[in-house]
Amino acid sequence: MNLIKNTLSSVVAGLALAIIGAYLTGYTSAFVMPISFASFMWVWDILIVQFLGFGLLAIALSCLISYLSKFNFLFSVIVIFVIAQVGLFFMAGNNINLYWPNILTMLICLIIGWLIACKKYA
Repeated sequence: MNLIKNTLSSVVAGLALAIIGAYLTGYTSAFVMPISFASFMWVWDILIVQFLGFGLLAIALSCLISYLSKFNFLFSVIVIFVIAQVGLFFMAGNNINLYWPNILTMLICLIIGWLIACKKYA
């Protein structure tokens, strides 16, 4: 029963990360980038657009699922990440487009959330 609960909660968290994160990223991408960041547009995309859109949500969901699944890395990070990426794949109209800033930001933030939960609740 515990395996079913962990899997179901991770799948729901992954779908929530994909749907809510895409919605929030739509708003954060509308932030005006200062002209001084023009040569470092990738920094703006990672730190502002992706981190505020997906990153903070990924940290919160990973902390929650880590606590519920007794700090299991598979359910807290890997399942959420895979389900979120599959959800984004279908939301993009089955277009295989690997957007590395999103992938790296989401994965790093999920790991950070897992580490925070392990440190705080263990």
